[in-house]
Amino acid sequence: MWQKSRPYILILPSLIIIGTLFIGGLILGLLQSLGLMDVGGNSHFTINAYKQLVLSKDFTDSLVLTLKVALVSSILSGILAIIIIRLLFILGENKKTAIFRKFFQVPMLVPHVTAAYLIMLLIMKSGWLSSIAYSVGITKSMDAFPSVVNDSNSLGIILTYIWKETPFIMLMIFPIISRTKDSWLEIAQVFGARRQEFFKEVIVPLIIPTWLSSVIIVFAFTFSDFEVPYLLGVTYPKFISVYSYNMYYNGQLSDRPLALAANFILAIITAMLGIIAYKLAKQGDTKEARW
Repeated sequence: MWQKSRPYILILPSLIIIGTLFIGGLILGLLQSLGLMDVGGNSHFTINAYKQLVLSKDFTDSLVLTLKVALVSSILSGILAIIIIRLLFILGENKKTAIFRKFFQVPMLVPHVTAAYLIMLLIMKSGWLSSIAYSVGITKSMDAFPSVVNDSNSLGIILTYIWKETPFIMLMIFPIISRTKDSWLEIAQVFGARRQEFFKEVIVPLIIPTWLSSVIIVFAFTFSDFEVPYLLGVTYPKFISVYSYNMYYNGQLSDRPLALAANFILAIITAMLGIIAYKLAKQGDTKEARW
């Protein structure tokens, strides 16, 4: 009994500290957003902060932008992951595909803030691609290079997320493909099926639940992320995370309940997405258990 419970007992102090800080901060933020524990001393229950946010054009614009970028980034990352995995599967197991797999895992080693800086250095008007385009005569000046960083379409943010999150989705799907029996492919080939047909008819139905849960996880992360939109985003509209950060630290004390209300709304949406992803992952585990 002791041997089984020993690892959990050893990590219990750390879990208590982390849980207290996380849950305590969440509760404190909720109370302040509801007018309780007001820093100005005028504590009373109110939902005015949430009403103001719902009626605020700045907040709705930030919400629309955040949803749009998170949705586009997660869907494109998911599609690109499927395309790359399909290509690697068709090529089969060999040294080249093993190298390609390692290559596609490189972005996962890079923190998001570093990835944002790399994208900025790569595609900004005075960046590497702009310099190369000017050097070879593609553009007449470096300023003629299209604006991709800090642009109204958030292309720099989307590119960063695609580069970072595509390998994550691939990593989630690879174990399922590796567990498929080699005999399945051999039997399919006996009946004249090619690798791409086997992938479409057998592999895709198996990986769809995990793929969906991975895309939702990516959506939840990009929806609540701060570093990348803070570095590569425009001044207006801002991501919700940046919007609440600026309101909390650069605004007045009376604005803090609004910032905390925005953060709590963000936390609720992220938690709901996490529950959906968990249920989809469980559904995928149930299907895998059958084979």
